[in-house]
Amino acid sequence: MNRRDAVIGIGASTAALFTRWPSLHNQGAMAKERSAFAADVEIELRAEPAEVSILAGKPTRVWRYNGTVLAGPKESLQTIPNSYLGPTLRLVRGQNVRIRFRNNLPESSIVHWHGLDVPEAADGHPRFAIAPGQEYVYEFEVINRAGTYWYHPHPHGNTGKQVYQGLAGLIVVTDTEERALSLPDQSNDLTCVLQDRTFDAQNQFAYLSGGMMDQMHGLLGATMLVNGQPKSTFSLATRAYRLRILNASNSRVYKLHWDDGTPMTIIGADGGLLQKPLEQQYLTLAPSQRADVILDLSRHTVGQSVQLRSAPFPESEVGIDEGGMMGGGMGGGMGRGMGAMMGGGMGGASVSNGASLLLSTLKVERPERATFRLPAQLSTFGPEWDVQSGAPVRKIALDFRAGQWLLNGRTYEMDSVAPEEIVRAGSTQVWEVTNAGGMMGQQMAHPIHVHGSQFRVLSRVNTGTGAPPSVKAGIVDDGWRDTVLVLPHETVRMQLRFTKYPGRYLYHCHILEHEDNGMMRNFDVTA
Repeated sequence: MNRRDAVIGIGASTAALFTRWPSLHNQGAMAKERSAFAADVEIELRAEPAEVSILAGKPTRVWRYNGTVLAGPKESLQTIPNSYLGPTLRLVRGQNVRIRFRNNLPESSIVHWHGLDVPEAADGHPRFAIAPGQEYVYEFEVINRAGTYWYHPHPHGNTGKQVYQGLAGLIVVTDTEERALSLPDQSNDLTCVLQDRTFDAQNQFAYLSGGMMDQMHGLLGATMLVNGQPKSTFSLATRAYRLRILNASNSRVYKLHWDDGTPMTIIGADGGLLQKPLEQQYLTLAPSQRADVILDLSRHTVGQSVQLRSAPFPESEVGIDEGGMMGGGMGGGMGRGMGAMMGGGMGGASVSNGASLLLSTLKVERPERATFRLPAQLSTFGPEWDVQSGAPVRKIALDFRAGQWLLNGRTYEMDSVAPEEIVRAGSTQVWEVTNAGGMMGQQMAHPIHVHGSQFRVLSRVNTGTGAPPSVKAGIVDDGWRDTVLVLPHETVRMQLRFTKYPGRYLYHCHILEHEDNGMMRNFDVTA
């Protein structure tokens, strides 16, 4: 049902036409189907340059998404105040959605609807990237469960830079199951997008300022931003809130906690609500992962505050120290510089993965008499959640050779699909992903994202020696996922049920610099 409409400029080559269209002889049928698509919501989404005030002094040049509702409920788009982030798309399960994406950037781009199960033409594969001034029309039915998803660019080789420049936004899906739970309503539903950025002396984003090391490690910034702003604060009341937390950083892993010792009460993950609430002291979020968290402030008093922080951990648990080998960084203090460490100061050297960070301060400033009781049961999963004992097993090795991170020894090729990367629509497989590291000891945690599918994590086994890494205590494997963090010396087994839509999809590391440099592969879904 999803179709796209690339506006091809005069003089485009025949090869370029074939690149953007799966088959030219189907164009008539596609146009006919498009005209028959009855959209409940139609949105114009533009990617374009802008200037915003982030730090004191000169404004920062960014690329941002702006949108307009052309048809359907006006609340389908919600702007985040004082932010360069794109508007939040608020959709309802079962809606037919048409999005007219206009590329007003100086380079090619395309949009991926991260976590949504959509037809091939709507997934944002890099071969569909459109040139400046062109338009691409997405059409899809929202078939995902209620949950927190997001959208971002996906042009091969430039995803990291374009996200870093500001191109990202949230997608919030609701459904009847969620509405029956009486969770905090939209006015008490907080967006919390976590990013880190390094600024130069002119307040401009300094992308890949570390050169080759940034490409190998993944880019880490010196200033912590929440919803696009530093030193984030929320003015709240004595009641319960739902925080939709997205790690939209290029490579940073967060070990989230409340500074007063209140447990993290987690009700949702990448693929929507958990079956039951989960309480734990920490919440580890890798790049692209989401979590919905309940924070009940009804027992607090006006004048109190709670801080959302990232707890310190050794950088070697998720990355490589500055020397390029495992083992550095107690508490994140070694590695990429001490310049802005405790709390994420402005500018300067990047803050290493594992540093102690202050992310946001939530201030209790209004009294309210509001009671809230968290349901013991949040969701019921269907038979697709059951373990399929006869499902075929595919083994995938994450490794490093000749200065490059690889998947089963392969790098990305736009039109390459290995025989084991061809699957049947709606079929189930078990993927066994092993993070063994490189030949010279290079080792990093890799967040592996699969397009067109939510999956179940079956198990994770540490194949190394010594105590389990501290970040493991915060990992949530409950519920449906589209991204799983595979730690060094770890094997993760996950059960995937592939999309019903035939076509070409992607799986890759969501450290964006790894993805851009080839730690990505296609897989084909056949009817």
